[in-house]
Amino acid sequence: MKSEACVLSADIGTSSLKAALIDGEGREIAFVRETYPQDACASGTVEARHWEEAFTRAARRLCSSPRQKPLALCVSGNGPTLVPLGKDGREMRPLHWHGPRVSRGGPHLSSLFLPYAAAFKEKQPGLYDETAYFLSPQDWLAWRLGADMVSALPSSSYIPYYWNDEQCRAYGLDAAKFPPFAEMGSPVGKLSSRHAEGGLEQGLPLIAGGPDFIMALIGVGAVRAGMACDRAGSSEGINLCVSSPQKSAKLRLLPHAKEGLWNISAILPTSGRLFEWFRHITGQDGRSYGEILEEIIKSPGVPSLPVFSGGSSIFFPDLAASGAFTSPSVFLSLAGLSSRASLGRSVVEALGFRVLGALDNFKEEGLAVEELRLSGGQAKNALWNQLKADISGLTLHAMDIADGELAGDACLCLMALGEASGLDEACVRIVHIKESYVPDRELHSQYRSRYAQYRDMEKKAEGFLR
Repeated sequence: MKSEACVLSADIGTSSLKAALIDGEGREIAFVRETYPQDACASGTVEARHWEEAFTRAARRLCSSPRQKPLALCVSGNGPTLVPLGKDGREMRPLHWHGPRVSRGGPHLSSLFLPYAAAFKEKQPGLYDETAYFLSPQDWLAWRLGADMVSALPSSSYIPYYWNDEQCRAYGLDAAKFPPFAEMGSPVGKLSSRHAEGGLEQGLPLIAGGPDFIMALIGVGAVRAGMACDRAGSSEGINLCVSSPQKSAKLRLLPHAKEGLWNISAILPTSGRLFEWFRHITGQDGRSYGEILEEIIKSPGVPSLPVFSGGSSIFFPDLAASGAFTSPSVFLSLAGLSSRASLGRSVVEALGFRVLGALDNFKEEGLAVEELRLSGGQAKNALWNQLKADISGLTLHAMDIADGELAGDACLCLMALGEASGLDEACVRIVHIKESYVPDRELHSQYRSRYAQYRDMEKKAEGFLR
């Protein structure tokens, strides 16, 4: 693919849809972010139509110029989320990854999706009976755009983590409600005439995309053992590529998209949502994240490394460790909150300490995370990247394309168009490090001490809520 040609990447996030035009050398020609209705995001009730509306707006903004005609389109999405599709073709409210689910015992019940479908059947049996198919967000949107009705699979190793007949029977679900699998990165259809507007051309090849965390791994080039990715959005996950499976009570083990590799991850369910919540309750909805962080980190009224006295505050988010919107959180201040910058400092440090705690979990399992490649909106802020490097003690790498999901989508497009023979070659073409953040060792040592004190107080707060 000539470097001036491009592909269209889109990612369905929890609170917004991101999309970009990316050329064959990994340059982001244009980027847009379209948010869903704020009330739906706050209540966790985003509808599938919000994704499609956001995509339509994004495509019009990106492809209005006659010089920016993509050669292919790939969509990725959050999960494990499912869209129940009625027999009349109408979508019902999505079964979001942060929504209700049921548990079943047994080592063979490894599906990430079926617990949500089972909860849907238990709570709304009538709607379940009316459901013809369950689709992931990216497969639903691709189908709406003109693709075949399929379930894109990262690799054959993922079948037990999606669904099979045995697991469907164990959950009491009809296996016929789940579409056939298609290989991620394969062509699954062409853009319909109904969506050929605003610069998109009818017949545009549609490429099967994958779940966001898999696409982020590809999009930062973490396709070799020992490489790790910190994917931060509404939620956050630290993903390490390993050559052999290793189960852990604290870490999640899943296959990688690349055969022969595995992905071990620590999930931090409340990350970007917490900062968004802080921005809202402090009346800063109209300010950018960069402005707010600069105030937090550089304000003369906030020491560069406050202690637990003198008016500083401490924040313990999500003490139930559930990732739910209603989980209890605690602010603690020994001398009153002196400013919103002090409050903000406690929030961002709490987020950094969550990352540090996750890294400790890897270390306890004998897994070495030596550096992190960053993905997500948070990675666009240099101040936050440096603070996270100082807290974690690791060198962090920000990529040219900050949103790894979009870069991963572009990699799949190159492969589908015959421009790359596999993931390794596609990553060489698309993935490039923009800037690296080296930790200040003295600050990291101080944060280590502060973290030990923080964890001790957090355990006491957890005990108080029991």
